[in-house]
Amino acid sequence: MAFPLHAQLKHYDWGVPGALSHALGREPSGFPEAEIWWGNHLLAECEISTPTGFEDLPSWLEKTETAFPLLVKLLAAERPLSIQIHPSQHDAELGFDREEAAGIPLESRERTYKDRSAKPELIIALSDDFVGLAGFADEATVNGRIARWLSAGAPQRLAELFGPVARDPREASRVITEEISDQSKVMLELEQWLASITPSHLDSATAAEVQLLQQVSSAHPGDSGIFFVLLMHHVYLTRGEALFVPSGEIHAYVEALGLEVMLPSDNVIRAGLTSKHKDAQAFMELSDFTQTSGPRLVSPIKGMHLDTYQDFAADFSVHRLSYGAQKFSLVSPSVCFVESGVAVVRNSEETPLHRGDVVLALPGETLLPQSEDAVVWVVHAGSD
Repeated sequence: MAFPLHAQLKHYDWGVPGALSHALGREPSGFPEAEIWWGNHLLAECEISTPTGFEDLPSWLEKTETAFPLLVKLLAAERPLSIQIHPSQHDAELGFDREEAAGIPLESRERTYKDRSAKPELIIALSDDFVGLAGFADEATVNGRIARWLSAGAPQRLAELFGPVARDPREASRVITEEISDQSKVMLELEQWLASITPSHLDSATAAEVQLLQQVSSAHPGDSGIFFVLLMHHVYLTRGEALFVPSGEIHAYVEALGLEVMLPSDNVIRAGLTSKHKDAQAFMELSDFTQTSGPRLVSPIKGMHLDTYQDFAADFSVHRLSYGAQKFSLVSPSVCFVESGVAVVRNSEETPLHRGDVVLALPGETLLPQSEDAVVWVVHAGSD
């Protein structure tokens, strides 16, 4: 049988009022809706419905020896999330043990490591307006932005501050996180320029970059994290496109509605665009400062009404089933989320699923989209 999952909305201030309630077919909560988690983490606030009643999902998984070592989330953002990285498995274990030994409470603002797990993550756009930042762009890209921004009126000091370190993301990040030199003056001049300029008067590439800068600046005025927009890849996804973020990779989601899958961790090391705890030292120690030619986009393997996401460096897979797909046989415990329409899970009995339903389905069961508008997401550990 398929076991229904129930979780609480997380009302972070960057969330979108009503967005997740709409996706789940619920009444709006009346608050910003940022995330909802289903999976194996103590902070998930996720319960499983069994014939004997509701139970905490992580406890039930342990008691029944059911393996689902993942977190599945819906994420909605209308304001930029923090500039952040996630630690590797080794660094997560060291950091968690160190903060435990120091007696820092798990819920403390100063706590960085909430568990002993790495957090590589895949996010799949569920809308056509996904905007993010991911990874360090190469020197030519950074210098090209500086030149075009200066031509559009950006402060000359921007080039003086970051031109010499355009080839060295580590040093550029140190300039930002340690507030080196006359950074505050450059910040003030940059914000004054952004407040005075109309992007539509610029060429398309510069206009898109200025709009992104304005969006970040208006959400986090005075935050030096805005300089990372100069250094990072700008990511624009349409529905169904995906981005993979490995351990150590700098990233921030700016405007998003997406399905996010990761190992079961809430370890976040922040360096900017946030009022939460920032750990510049850990960020500088654990970040991957490699410059790349582009973000790590993931293209699904497309079949007949079945898209599979698994070409990335993490041990899980995601499938998107739509009407017309053959029945999908589950070979491992899977979280199934019905984005739209009606589907059925079959074993010895048939369980209908409707828009917004989320279940944990077990091996031996099959899933079948039933209505013409049906779209179902299936997440499980391992590859097919």
